[in-house]
Amino acid sequence: MNARKPPPPEKADASLERQMADCGLSSDDRRFLRDLHAAEKQLNEAFEQAQQGGALEQRVSAVYRRMYGKD
Repeated sequence: MNARKPPPPEKADASLERQMADCGLSSDDRRFLRDLHAAEKQLNEAFEQAQQGGALEQRVSAVYRRMYGKD
């Protein structure tokens, strides 16, 4: 999996930006949530690809088990 940089604030999901603004979060908190959101998208993409079967599915499953225990 290639590491991706999180999108710059002006490109981030508008809904997420609105929610963070409504909560009055600091810029550090917002940056953390943007990074977290980008990582979540990458994980979702990996799981979608893994459901197609093959070696990728096995690798993702193994990483998931190492990170979180049994699936």
